[in-house]
Amino acid sequence: MAIRKVALIGANGSLGPSILHALLNANVFTVTVLSRASSKSTYPDSIHVTTISDEPSNEELVHILRGQDALVIAIAGSNSDLQIRLADAAAQAGVKRLIPADFGSCDSSSPRALELVPLYRAKQKVRQHLQQLASSSDLSWTSLVCGHFFDYGLKSGLLQFNLKERKVRIFDGGNIKWSTTTLDTIGTAVVRILQNEAETKNRMLYIQSLCTTQNEVLRLLENITGQTWHVEHITSEEFINKIKQEHGGELDNAEATEDLVSVVGIVDANWEGQDDFANPLLGLKGEDLDQVIRQTINHH
Repeated sequence: MAIRKVALIGANGSLGPSILHALLNANVFTVTVLSRASSKSTYPDSIHVTTISDEPSNEELVHILRGQDALVIAIAGSNSDLQIRLADAAAQAGVKRLIPADFGSCDSSSPRALELVPLYRAKQKVRQHLQQLASSSDLSWTSLVCGHFFDYGLKSGLLQFNLKERKVRIFDGGNIKWSTTTLDTIGTAVVRILQNEAETKNRMLYIQSLCTTQNEVLRLLENITGQTWHVEHITSEEFINKIKQEHGGELDNAEATEDLVSVVGIVDANWEGQDDFANPLLGLKGEDLDQVIRQTINHH
């Protein structure tokens, strides 16, 4: 039986709305949004919303997930404990497929990301638990690794471009290629995974909208804005050492995590050579960098 009933938790975050939009627009899924009791988010009356406790019991989660074919988790990837509890309940409830909160910006199986960023050790912990569940139950999983969220990252400064002040920090000369994906394309990829259940089962898949460089993005930004931007050049190692010094080695706070994710997602994130590069499998075509930048700036 094809996947038809899909539960989504985290529909209100940076990525969740794009996943929800793609699931609804596919017109083949019955979608349930799982919303935590403390959430202030509101949804249109046409969307089925089920409220769960902020600290739900296993019994509550199993009851809520029973009858669902798939569960998509779009909460913060650092929240490994809740993800593991959701996975356990999904296995007990008979859910067929779980997509964890892996997504961006780095490869959570990369030695460099695992060494530097505690967030990716949390993501690895979830994936290892899913592998165990897949060997002992009918639950399967797919991790989707998509690099930096391009449109979100360009607006937020995660890509090291300051749109307001026309400034950029360039790592290692700026010619390193890195994979990056727009929020809408990530939503599309989630849909395609659920529609290609057998081919995507128990796999870590890598996707991109673009494989670009900081210098290429800078050239287009200067062309589009008609201004010369202020450029700061720094090596990635200098930047990482600076972060370590500023935070005294405590790298699991939000500010250090964002800075580390930013740099690793630029200097160690080219998926085109990965064995599990999944753009062809999922029917994802590349996007036009100039067009994506213009759309992002216009909505900034």
